[in-house]
Amino acid sequence: MRTIGFHGGSSLCELGTVSDVVLFFDCLGMYAERARPEQDWSLLSDRLYRRYLREDELDAALRLMEQAKQIFSTHPAATAVNWDPALLGDRQRTWLDPTRPTLADVFAKYFECFSHCVESSKIFMISWKIYKPVRTVIADLPDFAVEKKRSLEEYEALEGEPLWRR
Repeated sequence: MRTIGFHGGSSLCELGTVSDVVLFFDCLGMYAERARPEQDWSLLSDRLYRRYLREDELDAALRLMEQAKQIFSTHPAATAVNWDPALLGDRQRTWLDPTRPTLADVFAKYFECFSHCVESSKIFMISWKIYKPVRTVIADLPDFAVEKKRSLEEYEALEGEPLWRR
């Protein structure tokens, strides 16, 4: 099982399996983007999903994530997703708990981890004058060690699937 997480500054927060994180981004598209189509969600749906967040994008991305959390809180978890009963309770296959009341509750860790990584990235920049971007990464060792050293140019050039899904 491959574990995926958010990384920013000196922090790495594990989120769950590849399919869990894919579901989070699918729900962003299905619920947040549809609820507010006038809003540009590309900071989350492209930059965070496939690439990384630039320093000047952090505050806007944080606001978008808060909007997504509010939107998710209006969708009951039991009916918002067609949960596969075979996955439930098997930590090797999913870390999500669909018995939580809303999608915001199911993905609470994602919102908390994102905020934590943004804050860590800002503190790292203030303390060391080095920007360590917020991005979605493979959190398992030794893969994380490789991801951590990957150049931002490689992320910028990405088309199609993000590195953490390959």
